[in-house]
Amino acid sequence: MNIFRRFFASSRYNRLLIQQILVRSSLDKSLASKVVELEKAHNEDFAEILKTVEQYAIFEEFAVAAKEEDEALQKIIEAYDKRMSGRV
Repeated sequence: MNIFRRFFASSRYNRLLIQQILVRSSLDKSLASKVVELEKAHNEDFAEILKTVEQYAIFEEFAVAAKEEDEALQKIIEAYDKRMSGRV
């Protein structure tokens, strides 16, 4: 289970790095292709994890960690929703 939690934490971290490069690409157009490349790699890594999880029949453990991650992301989204609507 901790492996999956670490995977999701790593995934969030990677998405932040991709977002940072995306923002930087507004000032440096050469970075735009790097964003696409990193997003593709990130999505491929996720697909590989799903294949591995299914191959080794450990989907139940993965599903529990995925549900926890979804709940954590929902809380983050709700916090941003409040902040962006001025309801802080």
